[in-house]
Amino acid sequence: MQIEIIKNYENIKIIQEKRKYGLDLLKIISMFNIINLHINLSLPYYTININSLKFKPLYRLEAFSFWAVDAFGMISGIVGYKKYKFRNMIYLWFIAVFYSLFLSIILYYKSKISKKDLILSFFPLGLKRDWYVNAYIFMYYFLPFVTNSLTLINKNFYRKIVFHFFFIYSIYYIIIKSLRKKTNFDLNFNFIDEGYTSFWLLILYIIGGYIGKFYTYKNIILNIIYPLIYLISSLITSEYIFYTVRKYKGKNLIFLSYNSPTVIFQALSLTLFFNSIKINNKYLIKAISFLYPLNFSVNIIHTRFFLSKFPSSLKLIRYIKSLTPSNLFFKIYGISIIIYFVCAFIDYFRSLIFKIFRIRTICFYIEKLLF
Repeated sequence: MQIEIIKNYENIKIIQEKRKYGLDLLKIISMFNIINLHINLSLPYYTININSLKFKPLYRLEAFSFWAVDAFGMISGIVGYKKYKFRNMIYLWFIAVFYSLFLSIILYYKSKISKKDLILSFFPLGLKRDWYVNAYIFMYYFLPFVTNSLTLINKNFYRKIVFHFFFIYSIYYIIIKSLRKKTNFDLNFNFIDEGYTSFWLLILYIIGGYIGKFYTYKNIILNIIYPLIYLISSLITSEYIFYTVRKYKGKNLIFLSYNSPTVIFQALSLTLFFNSIKINNKYLIKAISFLYPLNFSVNIIHTRFFLSKFPSSLKLIRYIKSLTPSNLFFKIYGISIIIYFVCAFIDYFRSLIFKIFRIRTICFYIEKLLF
């Protein structure tokens, strides 16, 4: 009996060691930054006078937060390049439908949306407001081809493919887009759309797969350099934004896109940094393990409840507009963290409902039926 207990304990310990809690922590931090971006988008800061004291803090906040979506894509590749489970994608679809219906019914009851909008809530996939949800779920259908290929591809060829992706879809794209300001030719990069597509998430997944499969080099000096790279990339992004807004009045912000080289370096440096972190504190592990599965729902809830047609949204936006430029950067970060925990608290009850109705078991049977 004692031997069995020891073996079970050792198995649990091995699983905990394999789990990259540093990356799970980065997922949580990434969601804070996504909320920052959405708060910024809810404000008319593009029309703020460049001489306003709020001008630099708001743009700098966006520049320092834009990496979050890219980091999510890379993390998915690091932890998932060996395997894929369609039941996970189906479960995310259930979450998307649940909140689409739940929040739409409340808005319809308060006469904030029409019957047509209520009917559309039954079909959350394909709606522009949830572009990441759509892109992530549709990307899942390509994973069988990608994961099977990644197990066979050699390191040298894989590295070249990643470099080509980076050059063509980031550096080359940015060069062409910058020249467009001086020419009249059209760009034939609609499938990239500055990173708002399943295709770009798939590229990030492949980059993450390379890190997960081949990157094992660990160095204390590198762990100091990674945050420095993030800081330099963020400053370059923000300074270029200031220059572009002054010269072109906010048009063609080429470095403010998910496939921008500086944004990719931001995401890559933080991903590598948190990938190397080992978290052993059992209380911190419990907190991370509780929060990171709620991230997907937090992404849906905060855009609907706090930054939509709810009265709470209008009050929040009015409050943020009233903030003084002093410490504006950090105040919005604080608001984002509060919103995150409120959304996580709401989603905790959703997770209990899903457990009662055994939604994960239903997803398992749907997977067996469809795949």
